[in-house]
Amino acid sequence: MNDITGVQATSAPTEVVSDSKVSRGGWWMLAVLTATYVVSFIDRGALSLVVGPIKHDLGISDIQVSWLLGLSFMLLYSLLGIPMGALVDRYQRRRILGGAILTWSAVQTLCGFSTTYVQLFLTRVGLGVGESALSPGAASMIRDAFPPQRRSIAFGIYNIGPLLGTGLALGLGGLLLKAASAGAFAGLPLIGALKPWHFVLLVPGLIGFPFAILLWLVREPARRDVKISNDVTYKQALNFAWANKAVYVQLWIAICLYGIAIGSQMAWLPEIIARTLHVGRPEIGKALGGAALLASPLGLLILGSIADWLRKRGMIDAPVRVAAVTTAIAAIVTACFPLIHTMGIGLIAYFVQTFMFSMFAVAGGATMANFTPGNMMGKLTAIYYLITNLVGLALGPTVVALVATLFFPGPNALGASFVVCYVVSVALAVVLLTRVSGALRRAGATNQ
Repeated sequence: MNDITGVQATSAPTEVVSDSKVSRGGWWMLAVLTATYVVSFIDRGALSLVVGPIKHDLGISDIQVSWLLGLSFMLLYSLLGIPMGALVDRYQRRRILGGAILTWSAVQTLCGFSTTYVQLFLTRVGLGVGESALSPGAASMIRDAFPPQRRSIAFGIYNIGPLLGTGLALGLGGLLLKAASAGAFAGLPLIGALKPWHFVLLVPGLIGFPFAILLWLVREPARRDVKISNDVTYKQALNFAWANKAVYVQLWIAICLYGIAIGSQMAWLPEIIARTLHVGRPEIGKALGGAALLASPLGLLILGSIADWLRKRGMIDAPVRVAAVTTAIAAIVTACFPLIHTMGIGLIAYFVQTFMFSMFAVAGGATMANFTPGNMMGKLTAIYYLITNLVGLALGPTVVALVATLFFPGPNALGASFVVCYVVSVALAVVLLTRVSGALRRAGATNQ
């Protein structure tokens, strides 16, 4: 097997001066990828708003619900990211992603017709299969389209997707739930007899189909580091990561802890509000969705721009350092959630928390792109998301449900468990980010 020609043991290869500009069509490509990421999170996040009705209609427990919210989607989503990472390092990425969104949109549409727990579980698994190509493919394309000094803002814009998608899932879901409950779809053929929660799952699937065409039409960015052999195996990529374990291992564990925090919030926060503040689910969806739609883009764009500004002035660990500070603030705000007893104050706290926490994902994506050679970006990104999603996002909902069952009695058990799990996970992640920051400064290992 070929050696990793041109890749040193301590850093990614330095990019040449001609690579200092954004590639032609790069901003449009970023806009399409971001919109696709938004759609993917609408699909996966819509379920959280209708946990109560699904639990009632299907007669299932909170633990079974947590499997729908986490494990069912994340299992194959994470595992299949590994072969997808190899594919995007060798073949045209826009074609792979276009086919992927067609697949997951079709499965999400079927999810909206599910009438049993098994059907719902299997369609959630299928959704994960379709979406498994998005993360490694998008990260590879963004890395090749944007130079290091523009990657924080690029990944900041792209990472609007999860938070914006979650907000739209709640907002759109609230509107659909209210309309369906009022009988707006009762006379329609095939779908008229469905329950209101079915429409919250069905409509997001239909939204996704046009985005496959947009992905096929974007310009494929030329791969950077063209002098480096593309014939790199997973073993070689892992050897490179292990040689730089002070960065990769600690960053991956930190992002895993981030996944536990954000996964538990996405899964349980609407249900916690419904149980503790006794607010209707359509109102919860509209309120949280509206706040997220504003806080997420502002946080990602402002904080990402600050990180790029610091990066241009020589702070090679800028994304990680900014994220450590803002994430610590988000944890403090979340620790205050049990003191909130009105929806208005809760929305302000949620806005601040979402704004501050948004930088964490940017730190992971930008650091990976700046540190990783282009010929193994898809592979190491796939491993990054495998760890993050399978251990973090997949387990987050179940960890909260288990901790609530074991340690917190009473009607507010779920809320108390969420706050404890979130704050502990984020506090540990901040410590690790601080260590990654030190490792980056010592290595001097970002692309110039």
